[in-house]
Amino acid sequence: MELIVKVYNINQGHNSEILKKCETLGNYSIFIDKVREYEKQYILEKAIKDAIKYCIDNDIEKVFFETHSSEVFNMLLAEWNQEEALEFAHKEGHEEGMERGIEFTARNALAKGISIQTVQEITGLDLSVIEAIRQKL
Repeated sequence: MELIVKVYNINQGHNSEILKKCETLGNYSIFIDKVREYEKQYILEKAIKDAIKYCIDNDIEKVFFETHSSEVFNMLLAEWNQEEALEFAHKEGHEEGMERGIEFTARNALAKGISIQTVQEITGLDLSVIEAIRQKL
């Protein structure tokens, strides 16, 4: 089974034809834009609260925000934290990839008969790590 997903940017200024067709999606885009605008001025918690207030005051999904403002607040706070976690995981994955690449280079160099000392100079790996890699060849 294959799944093909098409992703659309619904940030303000992008894909306006989609946002015009779906008022709720357009209003969500306005709300998120306000959160980002306010976040430049103060902390995220206040930015979310002020964006909710802005939407209520300007009749943007007013009933929804009046009814569900605490859920929206908690969800966005968790979502932003998730973005931070994903960014951290990406950096961690990059570091792991670099380590694997260095070990791969060491393994290939050893397999071609390059000395342990030269491999250590090239990769910066500890001699014990290089020796362990050599033992696995």
